[in-house]
Amino acid sequence: MKHWKKVTALCLCAVCSCTFLTGCSTNAKKNQNIAEEDLPFGATMREDKSSYAIPIAYDRRFINEEQVTAVTNFFSAIQNQDADLYQASTFDYYLDYQKDKVYAVSTPEELMQKLHESIAQSAGEDFQFRMVTFTGMATNQEAGDLHEICTMLGSLYTGETSFSDSLTGAWDFTVEWNISYENDAKFLNVADQHIFVFQTADGYFCVI
Repeated sequence: MKHWKKVTALCLCAVCSCTFLTGCSTNAKKNQNIAEEDLPFGATMREDKSSYAIPIAYDRRFINEEQVTAVTNFFSAIQNQDADLYQASTFDYYLDYQKDKVYAVSTPEELMQKLHESIAQSAGEDFQFRMVTFTGMATNQEAGDLHEICTMLGSLYTGETSFSDSLTGAWDFTVEWNISYENDAKFLNVADQHIFVFQTADGYFCVI
C-alpha cells in the first residue's frame, strides 16, 4: 500500500511538472507571437553610425528616414557650427527669433557659436555627438511641450495661413545625447532632451 502511494505521488509530480512546462512553453510562444506593430516604442531599435551626419539610434517603426535626416543635420549643424546647414534645417523666422531675441547676436554664424557653446557647456570646449538616441515620441499638438512650441511658433509665423494649417505633421521626440569632449578625453550622457520636428509642403524642419 505504501509502495502504491509512493508511485501515485511520483506520477502526480510528473503530471504537474508536465503541466508547468507546457504552460511555460505556451506563454513563451505567446510572447514570441506578439506582432511587431504592437511592441512598445524602442523595441526595434536600429543604430546607424555611418549613413547620417551624426551617429543615430531610432525605432524604425515610428521614425522615418526623412525625420532622421532632418534631426541629424540639425545636430550636425550645431556640432560643426555650420550656419548654412542650420538655416536649411530650421524655420527662417525661428532662426531670426533665436538670433535677435534669445542670443542677441548679429549673424547666423554668431548664433551657431552660441548654440555650440550651450551644449559644450563652456566657451571653446569642443564636442562631438557620439550617438543621439530617440527614446520617446509625442504627437498631440493640443497638449504638453508640443502644444507650447506650436503656440510659440504660431506667434512668429509669417506665412499667409496659420502655422497649424501649414503643417502636415508635428512630432516631439525625446532624445538622449552621448557626447564626447576634448578629443574623447571625457564623455557625457544627457537624457530627456527634446527636439521638435515639423513637416510642411517644403520639407522637414527642426526646433530645439
